[in-house]
Amino acid sequence: MRAFSTQVRQEQHVVIYVTNDVDRQNTLLGPSKQFPFPGDVSSKIAFDLAHEEAKISRNLNVPSVSIGEILEESTNKVMRAPSNEDNELATKKVELTAVECPRLLRKDLKELFTGIDLSQRDVCVLNLTQKTDSDMSAWSVEMEIERMQLTSAFIESATAICNALHRFGYWADFIDPSSGRPYLGKFTNATLFETDDRYRSLGFKITDLGCCKILEHALWGTNAFVGTIFTDAPVNSEAVSEILAKVNAD
Repeated sequence: MRAFSTQVRQEQHVVIYVTNDVDRQNTLLGPSKQFPFPGDVSSKIAFDLAHEEAKISRNLNVPSVSIGEILEESTNKVMRAPSNEDNELATKKVELTAVECPRLLRKDLKELFTGIDLSQRDVCVLNLTQKTDSDMSAWSVEMEIERMQLTSAFIESATAICNALHRFGYWADFIDPSSGRPYLGKFTNATLFETDDRYRSLGFKITDLGCCKILEHALWGTNAFVGTIFTDAPVNSEAVSEILAKVNAD
């Protein structure tokens, strides 16, 4: 007669702890390279391959091409004046300036760019100003349409500039003019709109009309649209100098 045990059988489940795993991507974008099978399951080959690819990407050398060549790879829709050495700045359509991040603005960067420690880094502010046909202080259908077009143009240009800086090993992000928040970084409740008083420290005039605030450019007055890029590339670095030369010369 066979004897049966009343002791509850316990199964030991194998648990594998993974260290230094890559960040999970949005599942809507497809399966993770590290865990390609349903249920977040991976084979040893797939797991090792994902880590090997990550290792290779981290060890890539700095590109040998110039900033200008990188910017040429991207389509830039910002309207620029025809090339003419005799043109005055006031007749141009675009101006890019670079300044060290003012102390008044620097203290707020940790709320603006969450997850990025900029306390011990050089921070450069690039302001891309586009001259407008409409007066930005007076609302109209034409002004609203132009503002939407300039916002789209700035986002495309700023993305190209940030990508170029990233490829040279620098951090860079820019403020989405429509939301006042970082375009590439994590979501934050902190905002920086172009009519913020902190823009005074960047060389612009902010006027309070009571119902709203307006920004004024030194030459173009209220016919100006400003977009702002932040980077830890020093103001006098070769990368920033090449970007300034490329944008302001075109």
